[in-house]
Amino acid sequence: MKKSFPLFRFILTILLLCAVIFGVYLSNVSSSLTASGNCDLTSDACAPLVFNQTVRVNFEQPPVAEEELFLQFSQNDGLSIQNVWIEGVNMYMGKTPVLFEDPSQTGRAVTFLGSCNLSEMQWALYANIKNNATSEVALVKFTFSTYQD
Repeated sequence: MKKSFPLFRFILTILLLCAVIFGVYLSNVSSSLTASGNCDLTSDACAPLVFNQTVRVNFEQPPVAEEELFLQFSQNDGLSIQNVWIEGVNMYMGKTPVLFEDPSQTGRAVTFLGSCNLSEMQWALYANIKNNATSEVALVKFTFSTYQD
């Protein structure tokens, strides 16, 4: 009878540890996408609501692969952009960073799209947007396409 008690304590400790790890994991997982609808940047600007405030994104010129691309970001004072990157949707080629000219992560940004052998390439631009009042962060997704002749 005495030998079963340490085994029970060991199993209980392992279960408790698993529960704590799972709880920490759930509290640190990124929140779901908050942009309402699908915002397509291919030919027009997008301005979804994030935390009931507007974030506006647009390309300065039509997006083309293998060329330097400039984007404009603007958001309300209550929001700040944490980081932005681009991923290929129909052909994953890793994460391409979007770099801001201003260290405050506002205004003009630059990126470069890799080469692709597909005639139509679909892309997703992801932005982590922080609510400055609550420190909550939302992941917002914008889509766009590039075409080859």
